[in-house]
Amino acid sequence: MFGSKWGVGRVSRDEGERPFWISYADLMTALMMLFLVVMAVSLFAVTSRNDRHEAEVNECMAEFRARAAGFANVVVDTKNRRVNFGERARFAHRDYDLSGADARTLREFAPVVLDFADSPCGRRLLKRIVVEGYTSQVGSYLFNLDLSLKRAQSVLCALMDDPFPGERRLSDAQKRRMRDLFMVGGYSFNASRATDEESRRVEFKLEFWSVDKDSDDAMSPGSFTFDAPLGQCQLVRHAVTR
Repeated sequence: MFGSKWGVGRVSRDEGERPFWISYADLMTALMMLFLVVMAVSLFAVTSRNDRHEAEVNECMAEFRARAAGFANVVVDTKNRRVNFGERARFAHRDYDLSGADARTLREFAPVVLDFADSPCGRRLLKRIVVEGYTSQVGSYLFNLDLSLKRAQSVLCALMDDPFPGERRLSDAQKRRMRDLFMVGGYSFNASRATDEESRRVEFKLEFWSVDKDSDDAMSPGSFTFDAPLGQCQLVRHAVTR
C-alpha cells in the first residue's frame, strides 16, 4: 500500500514537471524562429532598397552620359562614375597650366554639368563632383602631390575664368553653384596610366548620396557653405619648377 502510494506520487510529480519544460523549450524555439524570420525579412528589405538605389544612380549616370554625348573628347565612365576629358585635360611635364583651347572646352562643358546637377535626377541623387588631379611617376611623391592639386585647381580656375570672345558666359549664380558643387583633390601619381602623358591629367568624379542620405548630411560640403565671394584665381600660371 505504501509502495503504491509513493509510486503514484512520483509519477504525478514527473508528469507535472515535464509539460512545463517542454513548453519553455517550445517557447524559446518559437522566439528563435521569429527572430530569424524578422532578420531575413529585414535583410531582404535592405538589400532590395540598396539594389533600387544603385539602379537609380546607374540611370542617373546614363542620363549624364547622354547629355555629354555632343562632346567628342569627353568620355563618361558610367561604371566608375568618372569623366575623362582625354587630351583636353592633359598637362605638360611639371606644368599645371591648361592651354586656351582646353580651358575653352571645359568651360563649354560646364553648363552640361550644371544642368545635370539641377535636373530632377541630379538634385535628388548627386552629392558633389570631385576634380581629381594626377601626375606621372617622374619626380618625388610630395612634389607630385602639390603638382596634382594645382592641376585640379587650375581646372576649377579655368571654369571660373572670364570667357574668350564668342563663348557663353556663366552667370554669377552658375559660378556659385559650381563653388558649392565642386571639390578639388590632388592624388600625385596614384592611379597612373600606361604612359606618362596619359597620367598627367584631370578627371571629374561624380559622388552620389547613399541610401541613408541623412547620415551623409554632416559630411556634405553643402552643409557648411558660406556665401563667400568668388574672388580671383590665386595660382601663378606658368610651368612649375623644383
